[in-house]
Amino acid sequence: MTAALKEDSRVYFDPKLGMTLHTVMPGEHKVLAGTGGAVMTLLGSCVAACLRDPRGRVGGLNHFLLPHDKQSSSQANARYGVHAMELLMNDILRTGSLRSDLEAKVFGGGNVMRSSAKSTVGDRNAAFVREFLRNEGIRLVAEDLGGCHARRVIYVPATGKAHVQHTSPGLERQIYAADEALERTLPRQTRASVELF
Repeated sequence: MTAALKEDSRVYFDPKLGMTLHTVMPGEHKVLAGTGGAVMTLLGSCVAACLRDPRGRVGGLNHFLLPHDKQSSSQANARYGVHAMELLMNDILRTGSLRSDLEAKVFGGGNVMRSSAKSTVGDRNAAFVREFLRNEGIRLVAEDLGGCHARRVIYVPATGKAHVQHTSPGLERQIYAADEALERTLPRQTRASVELF
């Protein structure tokens, strides 16, 4: 299967919502303008940030696994929050939006395996995204972070509406296993450069 076919298989029309959904996987982001549909992702301990310019009606969603790469001084891997946030923000700013117009909604950071650790991956992801937005001067207008549930998030950039569904325990375990598998592959990922605004 080619990369183009893989991408197309993650874009589908949802008759219940009456719009096209673009699925965002870990380490990815998607920006839509105008009435371009919605973006969707599944989160365990990962976090998704939804950024939007309400005046330009453009926005998108990312999905990151960890705040920073402790293995390397390079942050150029979209599975890490610091890089994922820059990529999403830069793609929105390239459409002509101003940083001062951006608003954010953030989701995820769940302790889906109900660890008793004082600081879980989900906690660190949640703390990172809040701090990043504060440092960048981006308004945080809504959040659903932490807790012990995985989440399915659907975000409509044109309206700024977000639909969050807390998932069943069985799906939580599947998402946690997928998160763990992805974390084990992170140090081996190829790192790309990013232009920072």
